[in-house]
Amino acid sequence: MPGIDEIAKVILAARRKRFLFSRPVFKKNSEVSEAELFHLATRLDFIFIIDLSKWLLQAGYGEIDEALVFHENKFSKIDWEPLQGFVTFAASSSGHQIAFNPEDGSIYSIFAPRHEFARIADDFPSFLQDLVRHDYKLKEWMDILLFSRQSGG
Repeated sequence: MPGIDEIAKVILAARRKRFLFSRPVFKKNSEVSEAELFHLATRLDFIFIIDLSKWLLQAGYGEIDEALVFHENKFSKIDWEPLQGFVTFAASSSGHQIAFNPEDGSIYSIFAPRHEFARIADDFPSFLQDLVRHDYKLKEWMDILLFSRQSGG
């Protein structure tokens, strides 16, 4: 499996075709510094998973395909069981929050209003690689996961 640096290069170079033009898949909104990440982790009392911090330092805060937003205000510690202590770090336009388990770095999709969740990747690079594999269509990917869970798959 490629590392975070290789996956970041793919995502940051990707373009989405639109009629007569194309646009970048990742739209950067702002740079992120190590000091900002340290302050964020200290304020919320968590430890970053290394690959997520590497991604943020390379890519900055922004949006993947106008569907998945990475921003400081998306970080929050979860205070309900069984995900207590997990940390949200991104949100989708379809209402899903993406979180990591600080114990093992696994990635979860959470539909917060109903406290529904699913483990979607073993680690952050796998999450991004799967997102690329699903053509950056997070909502469709999450719908497939929900359908497979409901049908026992």
